[in-house]
Amino acid sequence: MTKLLLVRHGQSEWNAMGRWQGKANPPLTDLGKEQALLAAKKLPDFSTLASSDLVRAKETAEILLQHIIGNLMTFL
Repeated sequence: MTKLLLVRHGQSEWNAMGRWQGKANPPLTDLGKEQALLAAKKLPDFSTLASSDLVRAKETAEILLQHIIGNLMTFL
């Protein structure tokens, strides 16, 4: 059975300031990196991870992939 899990990116610099970011490309804060690491420790193994090409999404995906074996597919 195929399962689909959706994970939101960790806190970005603009999230921390309460700013709407849309397609803006701020990176993760230290807290955002910790959030991604916590998610990685709680997620089951997966075979493929799809991410947008925004910095905050890619940084989150890279942290997840360091702790779970899978392939990264980046989407624009």
